[in-house]
Amino acid sequence: MSEPLLSLSNVTKEFGSVRAVDGVNLDIAENEFFALLGASGSGKTTLLRMLAGFETPTSGEVRLDGRDISHVSPNHRPVNLMFQSYALFPHMSVARNIAYGLEMERLPRSEINARVDEILEMIQLSDLAGRKPDQLSGGQRQRVALARALVKRPRLLLLDEPLGALDKKLRGAMQLELKRIQDQFGITFIVVTHDQEEALVMADRVAILKDGGLLQCGTPREIYEHPQSRFAADFIGLMNFMPATVADGALLARDGSRIVAPLPDDAHNGDRMIAAVRPERLHLGEGTHENRLHGRLIAKAYHGLDLQLHLETGLSQEPILVRLTASEAEGQTLETGTAITLGWTARDTRVFNA
Repeated sequence: MSEPLLSLSNVTKEFGSVRAVDGVNLDIAENEFFALLGASGSGKTTLLRMLAGFETPTSGEVRLDGRDISHVSPNHRPVNLMFQSYALFPHMSVARNIAYGLEMERLPRSEINARVDEILEMIQLSDLAGRKPDQLSGGQRQRVALARALVKRPRLLLLDEPLGALDKKLRGAMQLELKRIQDQFGITFIVVTHDQEEALVMADRVAILKDGGLLQCGTPREIYEHPQSRFAADFIGLMNFMPATVADGALLARDGSRIVAPLPDDAHNGDRMIAAVRPERLHLGEGTHENRLHGRLIAKAYHGLDLQLHLETGLSQEPILVRLTASEAEGQTLETGTAITLGWTARDTRVFNA
């Protein structure tokens, strides 16, 4: 990565005896779409508030364009924050809502009008410029709030759960819309979300936070395919976990079967481990896969594009989940109680310390 736009160096935030953010180090590039992902209480919102200037780090530095902004007030930072509630003025038209921040800066009216017209065209709402917020759909209000933040041309735009108020179908469409607008503007976006799918779809890179600390940071593919901890593996997508013990270069499962997988370099015979495999990496039949399991179908769920199976096996106390595409499931006898054999590769197996 070239010189980062935003750099966090050992940033910590304490509220009394509670450490909400714990020594976070991050570099975020210019024009990057970056996601802070975590469950409630992970520290992601506190971190966002420090970037916006609403909180001051207890220790550490926040640098933007090489300048320490840790103690700079929000109104003196080239940073805008888009709230989850959108906070549009109900008595103002779409155009006036967007122009409001520029009017507060006392820019010439001709420049304000030109910038508002330009951004209305980019968000494809030019024909709705005269409407009030209550005359817009949820997705349209979201775009107006985004336009109001972008029209001031910040170096950095912060988005706090920006799609949380939308229904599932609209949220999916707006994920792609946000990415399109970010590409078009070339502004660095940092989005805070607890929605793993949202982070994977929109972001160039994702940082997973837990208990105020940075657990893992990487591209969506790296985070999904190569989680560095059991928590990360469980938090992103679905994962099957199988307790096992290291035995002669392989893993011995709880039912006595062997699981072939790449072991950590420091693994020794007798060490307790957890083998993990994604549901979509399990395939019907033994085939030529290094690993296999035998189970009994106890439940299934149809999702349209795929079929999710729940299998009772000796590998884990929890059911093993299998995700089959519609074509894989076609023609198979998949009734409750059916005995099923599955195979998967060593390459698709992740191993974590128990």
